[in-house]
Amino acid sequence: MVDRRTFLISLLLGVASCGSSGSNLSSLQPQPQLPQRRSILFGLGEDPERLVNGYDPEGKRVLDILEPNILNFWLNGSVDDRGQPYGNSMHFIRDWANKGRFKEWSELGYSLMLITWENYDGQNPSLGGPTYGEYHISQTFLQDLQDVLSILKSQVKGKVYIALATEQSTYTACRYNQTCKHEIPYTDSINDLTKDYYTRLRSNLLNAIDIIKNSGVDAVYGICFGGWLVEFQEGINFIRFFEPVIQNSNAIFFQSMFDYKMSENAGYGNPQRILKNCEFFSQYGKPLHLAHYMPNNKRADVVADDMTYMNNSDYIGRLYRLGLRSFSFMSYGLVKNNEYGSLDKLFAFRKSLREVSL
Repeated sequence: MVDRRTFLISLLLGVASCGSSGSNLSSLQPQPQLPQRRSILFGLGEDPERLVNGYDPEGKRVLDILEPNILNFWLNGSVDDRGQPYGNSMHFIRDWANKGRFKEWSELGYSLMLITWENYDGQNPSLGGPTYGEYHISQTFLQDLQDVLSILKSQVKGKVYIALATEQSTYTACRYNQTCKHEIPYTDSINDLTKDYYTRLRSNLLNAIDIIKNSGVDAVYGICFGGWLVEFQEGINFIRFFEPVIQNSNAIFFQSMFDYKMSENAGYGNPQRILKNCEFFSQYGKPLHLAHYMPNNKRADVVADDMTYMNNSDYIGRLYRLGLRSFSFMSYGLVKNNEYGSLDKLFAFRKSLREVSL
């Protein structure tokens, strides 16, 4: 017969020896929690097939160097010979779907970001003539978005990022002015001339958000503003006109494509524009995403200058505290030759985004 004292000792020894080695009693103590890792995701565009699938060896080389978290692709609006709006990119998207590309990219661990835009002023001849802003206020846009979401739902695991109607404040540049001058009152302003168009656009974007919400896709979605809008009062008023869209979204997107180095513009360039956008949009309390960064004039020296400045833990930490959660570089072709050390400096900046110090 075992007495009570012997039984309790044997029970304690038995519990302490279960499923562990070494000093077993320490396993019963509370374990310290490791600090959460903070990072800003890095995206790369603008053609995932060229980057991943060997269509351009230089693209694959840049991809392997930068190791992005997100692959960016575009739905570009155009007009046909009858002037009817359509999604010019849909034939690429359907071709990728037929090849199982989205599934392939997802299984490789990449998230995807869809950015929608339209050839409002005919600046891209491959997309035909000016759309005058018709694509994003059309039923065709909503149907194209629905079709893309159906593809993504069937092939993609994980999050999808959706930046809607990027640079939409420019879409009226030609609508009321056949010379297509990008100036107030034709762009960046809600006034008696432009209010009807932007009211229709706001309504259709709310419809687009409803489609996203009902799609079954794990989506991060919102409107994508031109980065310059936060720099003047009319631009801020323009953003506020779209607050119903912001409120119905779960994220805010913006772009930064300033052409010049800071030293060429009194110390103000892309780094300052990006920070200013984060400071302004942080008031809405939503995650922020830089959907496409690149000097519009494709100057590699501007990229090198910007990256040198931004590769700073204090700067990156400030962006993170303000809500920035992803940073996407628009076109790999700009850095593939490493002019001015642009690829090296982009790589160094990308590495710093992996672990943000606060």
